[in-house]
Amino acid sequence: MIANPLGVATNELRERPSTLFLINTTFNDMELYGDRTLRMSLDPLAPFSPILPNQPHVHAGHASLLHYFQNTAYRSLVTFGVTPRQIRDALMTMAMAPDTPSGLALLHALLAYSSLHSQGLNKEAVMLKIQSLQFLSVSLKEGPMTTTRATQHVTASMLLGAFETLLPSDSSGEWLWHIWGAMDTIHAAQLRDVSYENETRHLLDWVYYHGVLSRFAVHHWRHQSLMQSRPNTRADSPGNQYLQLSQYRPTLPSPNPTYAILSLLAKVCETLVDPRDPQSRYEDYMRRLRALENRIDSVSVTSTSAKLSQDAAFAVELYQVATRIYLARASQSPYEPPANLDSLIEAGFSGPQKTCTSGCEHFFPLLILACEARRDDQRVAILNLVERTQRDSRIRTVRGVMDAIQSIWVQQDLHADGDVLVNYLDVMSAGISSTSTIPSFA
Repeated sequence: MIANPLGVATNELRERPSTLFLINTTFNDMELYGDRTLRMSLDPLAPFSPILPNQPHVHAGHASLLHYFQNTAYRSLVTFGVTPRQIRDALMTMAMAPDTPSGLALLHALLAYSSLHSQGLNKEAVMLKIQSLQFLSVSLKEGPMTTTRATQHVTASMLLGAFETLLPSDSSGEWLWHIWGAMDTIHAAQLRDVSYENETRHLLDWVYYHGVLSRFAVHHWRHQSLMQSRPNTRADSPGNQYLQLSQYRPTLPSPNPTYAILSLLAKVCETLVDPRDPQSRYEDYMRRLRALENRIDSVSVTSTSAKLSQDAAFAVELYQVATRIYLARASQSPYEPPANLDSLIEAGFSGPQKTCTSGCEHFFPLLILACEARRDDQRVAILNLVERTQRDSRIRTVRGVMDAIQSIWVQQDLHADGDVLVNYLDVMSAGISSTSTIPSFA
């Protein structure tokens, strides 16, 4: 296990943030609380190496955006198990492919992301995004999907999804459809069977990471509009409501702790049922939970064959702790004594400071640990970490995660003040659903 998952120094538990944060209880918070209680009754810059000459499809005015992406914007791509530089290299190579609708879709998605990253929301970025979508539409009409075209579709979709999450707005929930579209393309074109040594593998790992975290967000999203807009789903069938990630899981060499912990998080999301559901009392269900718990605890990052960098090993440990806490909390009935996770939770708020000195780029572990911050000093430590994260230009805005955290804290405090039993799943869902668009926790 990890001594201090989020790198929160001990002295920060007594330190006030440089900017004061107030957690305001709004009418919406009270409405969510009322609904819950009624239900209970609840990386450095790489030197630029020019690769652009003699590319007729690269407009002269767009060359600077390509340069900016290669040197700067790529660092904000959210990855796990692969580095942003590996993703950048694959994207730049594919974007320079011969003129085809799918290749142009990828190129314009990359340009749109670069423009948004460098200038914020602007007309050029929006137009480039629209052009990418138009090229994707043209490509879909070209007949059977080849491996090359499918890979370009996947990467264009991922960049469009990254565009939506870089600076989220009330209309940025489309990231989910781009991620799911990429996963559907992988499945339809059987891309997951490509050789592990193939450069495409980095892109598939990137997609799978975002797919797993999208599954977590959807699991807690309570707005019906999402399910109504997803084709071929049935609201009355929990097993059909969400992506079944098993069909998308890539075939990776073993051991691979990065893949292992993601696979286990996906399995947790697929296995969990509401603790008030009679199925939660079945022996088979409880046996599966215990097996998941043991498998999470047994994930090791010390294997030399895994060849993990220090940052990658730290990230795996971070997700290991968060997944273990989430499984214990989400599977437990509010009528039972809370699971004894004190030592695991305290490790997140004490011990030597590690790698999150400038912020935390891993939003899922940040959310899970923040849900365990009941004392004022713990919440101050989380707020300090969020403040540092927001100052790190490499990391996209943390606003959506912070909105969810604040809503969850309000719900927890309201339950405590009202001496009402807390249902972890309900409170988590209330926090994640408190905004108008579904947030990404990747």
